[in-house]
Amino acid sequence: MRINKQFKIDDLNLLEIRIDKYISDHLKILTRSQLKARDAKVFINGKEAKLSKTVKINDSIDIEYDSAPEVDIKPEKIDLDIIYEDENIAVINKSQGMVVHPAAGNPGGTLANAFLYHFADNDFDKDDDDIRPGIVHRLDKETSGVIITAKNSVAHEFLSQQFRDKKVKKKYLAVVKGKMRSREGVIEANLIRDRKNRKKFSVVTGKGKEAITRFRILKEFEDTSLVSLEPETGRTHQLRVHLQHYGCPIIGDPLYSRKIVKYGEITMMLHAHILIIEIPVHGIKKFHAPLPERFKKFVRENGGKHIANI
Repeated sequence: MRINKQFKIDDLNLLEIRIDKYISDHLKILTRSQLKARDAKVFINGKEAKLSKTVKINDSIDIEYDSAPEVDIKPEKIDLDIIYEDENIAVINKSQGMVVHPAAGNPGGTLANAFLYHFADNDFDKDDDDIRPGIVHRLDKETSGVIITAKNSVAHEFLSQQFRDKKVKKKYLAVVKGKMRSREGVIEANLIRDRKNRKKFSVVTGKGKEAITRFRILKEFEDTSLVSLEPETGRTHQLRVHLQHYGCPIIGDPLYSRKIVKYGEITMMLHAHILIIEIPVHGIKKFHAPLPERFKKFVRENGGKHIANI
C-alpha cells in the first residue's frame, strides 16, 4: 500500500536543506535509509524531485512511499548474555554465529527473536514503522560483541538518532594476517557494493560511500597481528573490507580472507569490544564485551601470555 503525506516548510530557522534530511531529522516521518527502502517519491511544488534536492521556506512538499512490510517475528527462548539492562534498554554480548534479525535464509534463531522472548513487556507502538522491535544497529553474523537494543519506541529513536549523527563510539578487536605497516594510523577508502558478488563490498575511488577506520596495533605474533579498530563511519563490512584493502585481512573472514591452513577451521576473529553511547535517563555510558574465548585461545597458542592495553 502506498502512503501519501503533504506538508509545507515553514521553519524560519532553515534557509536551505536537503529534502531527505528534512523528512528524517525534522519531520521524523522516515529515516533516510527507509526513504530508499520504501521507494519514496518526493514532489516539490508539484514537480517530482530527487531526495538530494534542497528545499526552502514556503516550499510545498508531497511524499509518497510504501507502507512497512509485515514481518512476523516470533519470540524464541534463546540464551542471551546481557551486559546491562534498565527500563529502556538492554546491552547484549552477541555470540558469534547469531544473526541480528530475520531475513531470507534466517527466519528464526536471531537476536530479534530472542529479544522478544526475554523482553516480552517491551513498549513499542503498534503502529510503529520499525519492523524489527528492539534492534537499533547491527553486527555481522560472524562478529561477536556488544550491541544495544531498545525496549520502547522512544528509546529506539533516542539511540538511533545518535547512530545517524555519528555520535556513537565503537571499538573492535581483530586478529589480522601479517603485520600492519605502522603502529597506528587511519584507513580512508570509499566503499561500494561489489558488482560481481552482491554479498560483498569493494573499495572504489572517486565515488561510493565515505568510510574511515582508525587502527592501533596491540600485539604482534609471528605472522599475524592483534589490532584495535575504531570506525568513524558505519558502512556495511567496513572493517573487513578496509583491512583486506590494507593487505591485512581478518583471520577467518569467509568473504574477504583466504583460508590459512595453519589455523585450520578458525572462525572470524572480529569482536565488538566497546560501545560508548548516551542512554535515556542515565547519560553517557561505556559498555564492554569481554574478550571471547577464541581470542584468548589464539593468544595462548601463539606464544602470548596476556593481552595488554585493551
